This record gives sequence, structure tokens and C-alpha cells, in this order.
Amino acid sequence: MFLLHKILKHIKLKIKDWNRKDFGNIFVEKKSVENKMKVLNQALIKDGFDRVKSNQVDKYHQEWDNLCKQEEIFWRQKSRVQWLKEGERNTIFFHRSTMANRTHNIISSIKNKYGNLLTSHENIEDV
Repeated sequence: MFLLHKILKHIKLKIKDWNRKDFGNIFVEKKSVENKMKVLNQALIKDGFDRVKSNQVDKYHQEWDNLCKQEEIFWRQKSRVQWLKEGERNTIFFHRSTMANRTHNIISSIKNKYGNLLTSHENIEDV
């Protein structure tokens, strides 16, 4: 178990490095793109329409849309991780939901081929 723990810890560090290198900080990038779009929009208002600046604004807007999608995915994944953490603990909510599912999945009675309603465990098992 100790060796497995060490390996998992090493993998965790590698994944965090990979995440920083390939994805960076979504929130910082999003703010940066918003600032760039703001500056370009102000320049368009001040200097008048310019096709080059307008195309840059469109490009930044697409980049901003992609970052928003990544942020949404981030929060969805984060919430699932939180749910899994909560589900791993012996919380009252987790136990209640499990018990509710169990009672829903129980066969308490069944009809045989003659139409008789059987309720005992042995009879249900035979049918």
C-alpha cells in the first residue's frame, strides 16, 4: 500500500504539471481575453470601424466562448468530485438515498400464471 501511495502521489504531481502546461489557468486566461476585447472595442468606438480590429475582436470572442465552455466543464467535474467525496462518507443523505433505492427495488408481491397474488418470500421465489 505504501508503494501504491507513492506512485499515485507521483502521478498526481505529473498530472498537475501537465494541466498547468497545456491548459493553464482558465480563469486568468478568460480575464485576459476579456480585457483584450474591451481594449479593442474601445479602440473601435474611439477610432471608428477598422476591419483588422473587428476581426481580432471576433477571434477573441471565439476564444472567450471556448474558455467559457472549459470553465463550465471544470465546474461540472468539480461538483462531481465533491459529490463523490460526500458519497464516500457515511452521511445521512447517502444512507437515506441508498435505502430509498433498496425499498424501490424490492418485489413484495407477484401474480402467478393463474392470477393469484403471492406475497410470501418462498412463493415469490418459486414463481
